[in-house]
Amino acid sequence: MLNFNKQVIMANNKYCGNVSDYAPVSEDQSRVVIMYGLKEDGDKAEWYQLDFYKKQGKPSFEQVKKAIIADINERVKAKIIGGFVWNNKPVWLSEENQMNFAQAVVPATFKIGEEADGTPVYQEFATKTELKNFVEACVAWKQQCLTDGWTEKDAMDWTPYAEALQPVTTENE
Repeated sequence: MLNFNKQVIMANNKYCGNVSDYAPVSEDQSRVVIMYGLKEDGDKAEWYQLDFYKKQGKPSFEQVKKAIIADINERVKAKIIGGFVWNNKPVWLSEENQMNFAQAVVPATFKIGEEADGTPVYQEFATKTELKNFVEACVAWKQQCLTDGWTEKDAMDWTPYAEALQPVTTENE
């Protein structure tokens, strides 16, 4: 859940459906639905969705843009922390672990993560080369995740959101 200027936004997981189901901006009685990140595969598609609840007012284009960027940033952060696998072992790359790995001296043993069933995963580093290779792989993973996030944000076409969320004006204005 994201919160901007007291507006609660539900950030949903990835949605899958037909390409025809995708609309950058749509509304129902209770919410404004924002979809982004469309990836098509034939007539099937997947995208991310943010729900702005109308009881807090219709969001502005600026609020939607900030929310989409924040959602992308959160997904990048989650991917950095929980998506890295090294030597077929899951590695938890929290900020604390990243600092600990970078400052370690050998020999060193770390709990680097957990298996899906909760079993701890430990890694022993006996040589500087082993530790250096591990730390370099962690840094490369983090950099790739950040690059992917920047690429996704740079590729956003904001036009449909700006057009759909323009303030309503009257003829006397």
